[in-house]
Amino acid sequence: MTDDPTAVARALAAWGLEGAGASSMRGGAVNEHWLVEPATGPHHVLRRYNPRHAAEATAYEHDLLAFLAGRDWPVAAPVPAADGSMVVQTEDGRWSLFPYLPGGPPRNDRRSLLRMGALLALLQTDLRAWDSPGQRPTFSRVTDLDTYVLPDGYRSYAEVLGWFEGIDARRAAALDGARVRNVEALEALGYADLPDQVIYNECLGNNVLFEGDTVTGILDFDFAHEDARVADIGRSLAVDCGADAAKVHSWMTGYTAHAEPPLSPDEAAMLPAMMVANEIWNAVVPLSIASRTGDVWMLESTRESIDDRLPDLEAAQPELGRVARVVAGHPQPGTVEP
Repeated sequence: MTDDPTAVARALAAWGLEGAGASSMRGGAVNEHWLVEPATGPHHVLRRYNPRHAAEATAYEHDLLAFLAGRDWPVAAPVPAADGSMVVQTEDGRWSLFPYLPGGPPRNDRRSLLRMGALLALLQTDLRAWDSPGQRPTFSRVTDLDTYVLPDGYRSYAEVLGWFEGIDARRAAALDGARVRNVEALEALGYADLPDQVIYNECLGNNVLFEGDTVTGILDFDFAHEDARVADIGRSLAVDCGADAAKVHSWMTGYTAHAEPPLSPDEAAMLPAMMVANEIWNAVVPLSIASRTGDVWMLESTRESIDDRLPDLEAAQPELGRVARVVAGHPQPGTVEP
């Protein structure tokens, strides 16, 4: 992230916010954000889109945010510029302005995991009511890694893997082995047969804000698109729970209490493999970016995923599957719910 006061000032002029204070907000992994504090009036957040973010994909996110705001969800729908546009193009990049949402992330405890699971279930119900235009441009299912490396100039996941092999053959082989096993598992479990729906894909601890017991903000719809709902669940579980079966139990308890329709036996059985699929995605996308930008932090994230998170998730598959089935009300014949 770069501090660029002149560029920020030029962008803010499009919203009539000349002279407003703007301080860089650290935390976004891809786009850049500034907290905008005018002398009078509410605070806002200014976003500069990373060049990796395709311009044709922005309207999808903005329309979805407007829909959710209309249903009283605490989301930051974009603020139109003086000329009515939601995205402003300057010589410095593409910009959008959003309301500032107060609050802080949830605590790291069982109650918070219950609430996060419940929140995603309720949000998914409303997302199904949105008149989606179809798949978001430049997006695909979580297992279609070819799509997600295209912004970095690659034609396929195989090309990214080839680059990685040149600098770390051992980890490249480990990553690809996990992917092969995961694709086979999801094929056997029937992932391809599940219907697509709009998913949030970022229901993670740092993206949900609380003030006391009140949810005051749901952030970062930058990866919202269409996939099976188990992909949405799998991302939340992989990031916020990892291979910890007790955490998965808590999160799933909150989700299943509000899921509409309830998870089917096939969906529940698929969740551990979907957690692995999301962790593979979490490894490949940073790897693709790092290969083009030299970002040391992203490359290290990929290495940590390959060395620790993926092996842990794969080893925990049987236990995580048992937990998911039991909480969803589909224990295997002959088992007794704990």
